[in-house]
Amino acid sequence: MLSSVKPLRFLSSILFVSSVSAVNLFVASYDGNLTTLSLTPSISSVQWAPQKPFGWPFGHHPPGPSTSTQWTYSLSTISTFNTTTASPSWLLLNKQNNLLYLIDENVVAGNGTVVTYSTASGTPSEVHRTIAPEGGVYAVFYNSGSAMAIPHYTGSRLLSYAIDSTGNLKLLQSLSFTLPHPGVVPNRQDAPHPHETLLDPSGQFILVPDLGSDLVRIFSINASSAVLTEIAPLVAAPGSGPRHAAFTLDPINGNYIFYLVGEITATVTAYRVSYPSTGGMAFDILPDGVYPSLGPGHPVPATTTGESTGVTAEIALSPDGKFVIASNRRDLSFNATTPPSDSLATWAITSTKDAGPGALDFQGLSPAGGSYPRQFAINKAGDLIAVGLQMTGRVVVLERDVDSGMFGKEVGSVEGLGGVTCVVWDE
Repeated sequence: MLSSVKPLRFLSSILFVSSVSAVNLFVASYDGNLTTLSLTPSISSVQWAPQKPFGWPFGHHPPGPSTSTQWTYSLSTISTFNTTTASPSWLLLNKQNNLLYLIDENVVAGNGTVVTYSTASGTPSEVHRTIAPEGGVYAVFYNSGSAMAIPHYTGSRLLSYAIDSTGNLKLLQSLSFTLPHPGVVPNRQDAPHPHETLLDPSGQFILVPDLGSDLVRIFSINASSAVLTEIAPLVAAPGSGPRHAAFTLDPINGNYIFYLVGEITATVTAYRVSYPSTGGMAFDILPDGVYPSLGPGHPVPATTTGESTGVTAEIALSPDGKFVIASNRRDLSFNATTPPSDSLATWAITSTKDAGPGALDFQGLSPAGGSYPRQFAINKAGDLIAVGLQMTGRVVVLERDVDSGMFGKEVGSVEGLGGVTCVVWDE
């Protein structure tokens, strides 16, 4: 009888390993270096072949082979060189034209630089260099990629450039900002400190979070000339220190949600976005729409002499638009790991009765892989994240579960990269 048959015995296993194409990552460092890393994935499949036990009923067959698939990775350095710039702070990749733009903040003194590199060969080679004011910390393309906007943290400016057919830059505007008096946190808010430029979902506006002024400055775009005109800003909470932000689409009613990092208060604030018929942009905070970036009830670490106030740095949406991720610096939420680690925070984008679509549900903290995760980048598939760790001097690649949104094990890392400021995927 079938009930008397012995359980299946798995007598053999076969390991199959196949490689798929590698992907490059570009890394900038305050040490002046530009490094190219290669992440090579391999698929490891274990196939278990069951043997038909003695006494298996005639006409019945044991299950077929069972296969378990796993990914393994190798992260290695392809090249590294000194850019002869003082303080590389940001990288912006135009994959279509294989051009990489390096923004030089020059935190020491003097002018900054914007350097254009060709990546057609897989490793960057310089094709153009533009002298700029000090303090550049970010860059974004706008006007269908025909222009670029760069915020200057030091110097309190926003610069815009036209981009020609070869990728070279020509200055369009240099817009200066002033502050009538220091902000709530004088050691961080002594002057306007624009920290990011991002394009709104309609492509009509550039938004500039200004950490020193507690504003998100907004500029309308002239589609013909690419000239920027400042309009009414978003006024953030006093002393919050707006740093970076991200947009997502609310799938229920078609509105957009704007998530703004307050670096100084270690918060993420959610706003519902609208476009009034009179022009410009309007923002309404969601009910209970201010979220601690370290999670509910988690205190913000106290500062000591010489430390900057605030912990939250980068923010991004998962490629599927279901999760918000932010990085926290000097919180050491995982100080028992090796090396001791700051954190990545994950929220699921949900809908609540009071807030409606766009509310955030805190999922938890994950180790960032070291100290000071200044910036991170998620791959297109959403299953890997590359984290730039400024104080640890490393780039780490972590697995990410696309269903839960949470981060898993470290699959690769490279040490000795200096003060890492930015990492981007070449995909």
